[in-house]
Amino acid sequence: MIKTKVNLYSATLLPPKQRVNFLSLCISVAVLLSLTVVLYLVGSYQLYNIQNNVTQAEQKNNRLVKQKDDLEVQISQRVPDQNLVARVELEEQRLTLKRLLKSELENRTALISQGYSPMLTDLATVADATVWLSRIHFNEQQIEFEGFGQQPSSIPRWIERLKTADTLKGFAFAAMTMDRGEDKPLAFKLTSIQANKEAAK
Repeated sequence: MIKTKVNLYSATLLPPKQRVNFLSLCISVAVLLSLTVVLYLVGSYQLYNIQNNVTQAEQKNNRLVKQKDDLEVQISQRVPDQNLVARVELEEQRLTLKRLLKSELENRTALISQGYSPMLTDLATVADATVWLSRIHFNEQQIEFEGFGQQPSSIPRWIERLKTADTLKGFAFAAMTMDRGEDKPLAFKLTSIQANKEAAK
């Protein structure tokens, strides 16, 4: 038998198979467009919220600035109440007086706590039968003795003995006055100050 036909068909002559067809391409484009639209909507919503927050912050800032300006104007126009100013000055004066009074009371308390007992004890040790005291006054700065003496020489002698008293150390006698009336003993007044102040002068 003789063949009269030749088969020239070959698989290599067929066009290559496309992995992406028109339908899948349309679906991909639709999905991509949908995703783009969603992202745009989300971004627009976030941008709107940010702009809204910025607008509210600016409005709040403007209100605060206006309030500040109004308060500054009120402060600049405010006039002090004269009655209140006078009352404050009066209270300050009272406070100053109270502080001075407290300081004075503390000084006197210190003197009272020290007491007359040590001085009286020292005066008893230097007692002289020819000299007697009628008044004693002392504080931290000054001591005064008033009394009488039988003889003019007995008073200076008694003063010299005073210098040995412990409670009178640190004091120097600044002035002394004597007076003698008819048929009366010799009256004297002895004033002293702290020795360190006397030296400073």
